[in-house]
Amino acid sequence: MKHLLAFVSLCVYTFASNGQSLSSKDSLQIHAMIGDWNRAWEVKDYVLAAKWYSMDTHFTNAFGDKRNGHEAVENLLKDVFSLPFVMSGKSETAEHKYQVLSNNDVIVHTAVVRKGQQMPDGSVLKDRQTSHLRVFQRDAAGWKIKAHLISDARDKESSKH
Repeated sequence: MKHLLAFVSLCVYTFASNGQSLSSKDSLQIHAMIGDWNRAWEVKDYVLAAKWYSMDTHFTNAFGDKRNGHEAVENLLKDVFSLPFVMSGKSETAEHKYQVLSNNDVIVHTAVVRKGQQMPDGSVLKDRQTSHLRVFQRDAAGWKIKAHLISDARDKESSKH
């Protein structure tokens, strides 16, 4: 049921306000690429998480760590995936919204709820509300992630995250 809801959401959001749309094939490819990122977090595979980044990608994670290029992103993810407190918990995708800029450029806004995330001291955070903004670009080799910005909503009332 969860996968059906994600697919229906995918189909609904492939239309941009400017009337452009993605083919079903392109929508499914992009959705599968995001699925690889999600799967990578479940199985703790930083290589899979970095698989679709372009050689000149721009990446910023929720901690503000910035990297440029596929190799730099993969190295950062290797470090992040080695931290047990970061890898604790489970992510649930709440929604994807597609913004088609052209036949070769698509922005995907993704809302994620991360449950059970820990702090370095082992204490468990409240559910994290995280947003991903990914820019996908197609070239002769196919779709790649050209930019990825991850932001994390903070509890403004708490001194901890």
